[in-house]
Amino acid sequence: MPVQVLAALLWGTASAQVPAPAPQAYVTTVPARAAESDPVRIQQLRALVEAAEKALENEDESEAEARCDEADVLTADWSPELLKQREVQGLLQRLKEAQDQLAPEEEPEAEPGLKAAEEVVSISGSELRAELELVRSAEQGATYDYPIDLNDKVLTWVSLFSTTKRGFMENALGRASMYMPMVRQVFAEEGVPADLAYLALIESGFRNEAKSRAKAVGMWQFIRSTGRIYGLNSNAWVEERRDPVKATRASARFLKRLYEMTGDWYLAASSYNAGPLTLERAIQNLGTRNFWDLARSRWLRTETKNYVPELCAAILVGRNPERYGLHIAPLVPYAYETVTVSSMTSLTILARCAGTDLATLKILNPELLRGSTPPGTYQLRVPPGKAVDCLRQLARMPAGKRLDFKTYTVRKGDTLAKVAKRFKVTPEDLLDANDMTAKQFRPGKRVLVPPTVSAAADDRDRTPGSERVKALADQPLAPLPATPRDSETPVEAPSKPETPRALPPATEKAAEPAPAATAPVPQAVPPAAPPSAVSAPKVEPEPAVTPESSPESSIIRAKPGDTLAKLARAHHVGLGELMRLNPEAKKALHPGDEVRLPGAGPKKTKPAAGAPAPSIHVVRKGDTLAAIARKYGVDPKDLKAWNRMKKDRVKVGQKLRVTAP
Repeated sequence: MPVQVLAALLWGTASAQVPAPAPQAYVTTVPARAAESDPVRIQQLRALVEAAEKALENEDESEAEARCDEADVLTADWSPELLKQREVQGLLQRLKEAQDQLAPEEEPEAEPGLKAAEEVVSISGSELRAELELVRSAEQGATYDYPIDLNDKVLTWVSLFSTTKRGFMENALGRASMYMPMVRQVFAEEGVPADLAYLALIESGFRNEAKSRAKAVGMWQFIRSTGRIYGLNSNAWVEERRDPVKATRASARFLKRLYEMTGDWYLAASSYNAGPLTLERAIQNLGTRNFWDLARSRWLRTETKNYVPELCAAILVGRNPERYGLHIAPLVPYAYETVTVSSMTSLTILARCAGTDLATLKILNPELLRGSTPPGTYQLRVPPGKAVDCLRQLARMPAGKRLDFKTYTVRKGDTLAKVAKRFKVTPEDLLDANDMTAKQFRPGKRVLVPPTVSAAADDRDRTPGSERVKALADQPLAPLPATPRDSETPVEAPSKPETPRALPPATEKAAEPAPAATAPVPQAVPPAAPPSAVSAPKVEPEPAVTPESSPESSIIRAKPGDTLAKLARAHHVGLGELMRLNPEAKKALHPGDEVRLPGAGPKKTKPAAGAPAPSIHVVRKGDTLAAIARKYGVDPKDLKAWNRMKKDRVKVGQKLRVTAP
């Protein structure tokens, strides 16, 4: 099925099927663009995706990663309407597949949830028969609103969940007891099977702070583009993919849309994991819509083949954990009242106003990335029964007492960019925190310094919106060879949804959370560690006098108001090449920073007198092959040849020869 036709099925009627959520006051509205600019932006995205795919074919992971990063920057400020276009959806799917193929720069952390990328050997014989009898005895004829097949694949995962993965299941189901009442209510309102709530156990183990290598975030593991289509926004202050209520409703609507497209809940779940285009390609190649036939083919990844059996087993074990020998410590159900906070206020102060502790407030508001509410009006969640007291305390509190931020007095010679860089925030953060303009930032002014982002967030979320727009401006990329469009073919109507299968009917006995009065108070989950940088370690520019430039010099110093896009146009060089040579400047470019132009040699550093040139480099966190080559003034290809490397990937602790043998 052509990409354009399938994308129309998935997104074409989304606006009619799903009502748009009410906008929040703190979300910045993207200014309307002229209609003629959208084709240019789409052409830029197509060129970047094709360049990334070509780099992967040539096993050049550094180039592929750079092109994928450019595509992320390009689409960061696109409106949901533009993201829903058929052509854009096809390109985003190809971009995701390219990103999935990229190896991490260092040893990766374990993926959240239970998504198994390795093949699992199914149980058989007497072991299979014994497991089947155990399941039938444990279920006692319970009914389910999600189809359950008791085959060898499902029974194998039931066995794993009650043995080798028992610890994970007990912890995850303990967290699930906190959110399950809310999830079931939302799923019932959206017309989605309640048993699909256990999909969050497979995706993240019911952890709001979970983040995958593919940059999917939250309990339901939304990637950025899909989250924005279903109303989940991100900026430097909030990450709505981490919000359990908003993300649950978005996942329910996404799953419902996938079912309307496929007509089968197994295929809908598979699409949630692999992407609808990937699944549709497998269906077209095999000519079947039966998941178990697809799972026996080579057209699906092992993770997707395991996904449905894992989900079925999670439903069986999660509904009656004690019958499988699991011991669950239930938590207090997720309940709250909302308080309208009219201006930015520190969470520590709000906790005192609400008569609670900071950890509880963070559990109720996991979307907040900093130690305060965002600028403007915000709907804060507080424990039940605390809203009235909190409002009274806030009403009596002077505006100047709402923030407990650090203060700084602007000195002579300070600039807005320099002070922001010193405290690891953005200039816009400083201006927002002090309700001031850039012209009001002058020596003697006492300013509040907002906290840095405490949770893992993408660099492009922390970058001001204006800088993200400037990063690629409307600079068209160099034209690449055109690719033929997919031919238009008629679309088959999805098969009629079959009646959900169930085990023999009997009295259902589902595990319910313990009453709130007797449940223990949940412990605060520590925030995820921030993602490691992929650029070389940042070095502060020395306050030395700018060296004399020669006609053949290819290194310049940035002036106030400069951006990479502006410099690329001024010096007639490609923006992508400029971003590759100056990875640190992609995040922020400050006056006085050195900018390397194409053709520039490596930065020359003076070795200590009498010190021999090092011949071995030990890879540190954040190092890349290109950065190491620039540091020692060698060609990356020579570095690979000297160390007998087939790919550009380096690992922390790896020793590399940086001189010819």
